[in-house]
Amino acid sequence: MGGAERSKRQRQQDANKNKAAAAKAVAAARGANKDRRNIIIGVVGILVVAAIVIVAVTLKSKEVDKNKLEAIGVAKAASEYQATVGDDGVITAGKPDAKVKVDVWEDFICPACGEFEKRDNAQIDKALAEGKLQVRYHIVNMLDRSSVPAGYSTLAGNATLAAAKAGKFADYHSSLFNSQPREGSEGYTADQLINLGQRIGITGDQFANDVRNSTYTSKVTANYDAVKEQPWYKGTPTVRSGDTSIDVLKDGQWLDKLLNGAANS
Repeated sequence: MGGAERSKRQRQQDANKNKAAAAKAVAAARGANKDRRNIIIGVVGILVVAAIVIVAVTLKSKEVDKNKLEAIGVAKAASEYQATVGDDGVITAGKPDAKVKVDVWEDFICPACGEFEKRDNAQIDKALAEGKLQVRYHIVNMLDRSSVPAGYSTLAGNATLAAAKAGKFADYHSSLFNSQPREGSEGYTADQLINLGQRIGITGDQFANDVRNSTYTSKVTANYDAVKEQPWYKGTPTVRSGDTSIDVLKDGQWLDKLLNGAANS
C-alpha cells in the first residue's frame, strides 16, 4: 500500500473519530441538559410542595388563633333589658319603677355564681324585660387569686362594666357565665374579652380601650371592699331584697316568691 493510500485511510479514520467524538459530545450535552432540566423540575416541585405546606400551616395557624380568640361563646340574653353603670360601679338592670328590687353580688370565676346564673338567668332576664324586677349587680373580685395567673375576676369585671357602658351588658354578662372558666384555671385574656364584645355588637374603640386600660378596675375592687366586712356577706353569689339575704342556691323558687308577693301586695 502506497503512502498516499495510507495517508488517505488515516484521514478517514481521523474523520470518523472526530465524528464519533462530536456525536458523543452532543449526546453528553443532551444528557447534561436533561439532567439539569430534571434537577430544575425537581427543585421547582419541592418549592411548590413547600409553598403548599407553608400555606396550609399558615391557614391552620390562623384557624387555631381565631378559635382561641373566640373561645368565649356568644350567649344572647333570654330577654333584652336596659342597664346603666352608676358612678359607684354598680350596674342597675331593669326599670326604675319595678316593684321587686334586689342586689346581687357576683364574681365571674365563682362556680356557685355560674350555677345560679345558668339556672335562673332566663327567668331573671324575662322579669327585667317585663319591668317586674330591678337588679343592682355588684361585680366583685373576691376570687382574684382563684385563676392562674391571678386577676381574672378583676379583668372580667372591668370588661363587663365597659360592656355595660357600651349598652351590651345583658348579652355580655350572659356570655361570660355561659362560658365560665373553671376555678383555678387561666381564665380569659383581654383580647378574648374584647373579641366577645365585638361579636355581640360593640363597635368603636372605647370598649377595647376600657378593657386594655383597666378603666373600671377600681370600681370592681371598690364593690368588694364595700361588702366584704358586712356581717351578712357570706361570699358569692349573695342576693338581698332590702335588708333580707336570700339563699338562692337552696331556694330555686326565690324569684317566684318575690314576684308573686309583689303582685299580691
